[in-house]
Amino acid sequence: MAKSVKPSGSETFSGLPAPTPWPGANARLLGLGVGLPIAPLVRLAQFSAAEFERFTLEWASDYLSKQKYVNELQQRGGAGDKGRDIVVWLDPSNTPPRRWLLYQCKHYDANLGLPKAGGEIAKVLFYTFNGDFTAPEEYYFVTHRGVTSPFQDLLDNPDNLKKAILFGWTEYSKAVTTRHDIPLTAELRKHIEAFDFSIFRAKQPHDLLEEHSRTRFHLTVFGAPLIERPAPENPPSAVAPMETIYIEQLYRVIGHDIATHVQDISDFQHSAGHVKLFERSRVTFYCAEGLKELARDQMANQAFFKTLLDEFDNGLYYTYSDQEGTPFARLKSTVKAAQALQLGSHPLAVHVTSKDREGICHQMANEKVIDWCNP
Repeated sequence: MAKSVKPSGSETFSGLPAPTPWPGANARLLGLGVGLPIAPLVRLAQFSAAEFERFTLEWASDYLSKQKYVNELQQRGGAGDKGRDIVVWLDPSNTPPRRWLLYQCKHYDANLGLPKAGGEIAKVLFYTFNGDFTAPEEYYFVTHRGVTSPFQDLLDNPDNLKKAILFGWTEYSKAVTTRHDIPLTAELRKHIEAFDFSIFRAKQPHDLLEEHSRTRFHLTVFGAPLIERPAPENPPSAVAPMETIYIEQLYRVIGHDIATHVQDISDFQHSAGHVKLFERSRVTFYCAEGLKELARDQMANQAFFKTLLDEFDNGLYYTYSDQEGTPFARLKSTVKAAQALQLGSHPLAVHVTSKDREGICHQMANEKVIDWCNP
């Protein structure tokens, strides 16, 4: 549950709730059962209200909140929000006046035009006039279809937008309250005329998509290819704590092969073949570790890597559990079998390299799934 903070009076701001998982994530990732690939802009335009809410929460929580200028990010929304949906505070709460940005995320049936946007603008004008809150530094309309050309023309010309709001005030002010009219008094007109209308902007759908593409959710939503896979990390010179289990098993495998108790690489330094095996095993382990991080960072779910290990476990079971041959021979036969294993329609399948396949064998040893010395 989101933590609530009371800034003043009876108002309640809430931290962003976590976005819910997308249904049919595997199908989205693989494009299964959905025909030809759908361009992200087209898919965004087809979002339902629930899908767009999930999408904007992903964007806000994993992109917007991580920008350096953000001090705090809160969700308003709902009854009594006074036209505030997502509030981005630029200053700490003890900094008066506290600067802020406003993102109004709305799902409309068509491109957003002035008839509906005018009501949202009227709320900001009325509540800043009343002193309910200060004017935001920037105000963004965030929609799944974008805005109409006539409304974009007004956003590009703040003076014309101001004139349009003043001209249609009687109609637009109905969005503030339906209980009574809000007359355009001389004082309110003066406030509107002095207001900086250049703060009103539209977050263009392609910009919204580009920012969402930097989140760990993007691949699951749009099924696009992985953006980039960083070069695998080089193994540290000293064995890291996370490597302990499979390294100890490698020591036992090598020790059995050279008939020597092995506790460190120095115990088999004289055997170039075993040194190469040891060093290669560490390199491939870290390659597979990079694949795990990729699943976590770009697929929003590290469980995909866990299910990949399950695929290898099922496919290699009769190889790694075979009691024939030495531990060294069983290790090599398991790695060879891993290179030929068919992964079917697993979401990560197309991104698995030959080094990943070998490294996954050592990942499984590290998880105590494989023990070549005790099949």
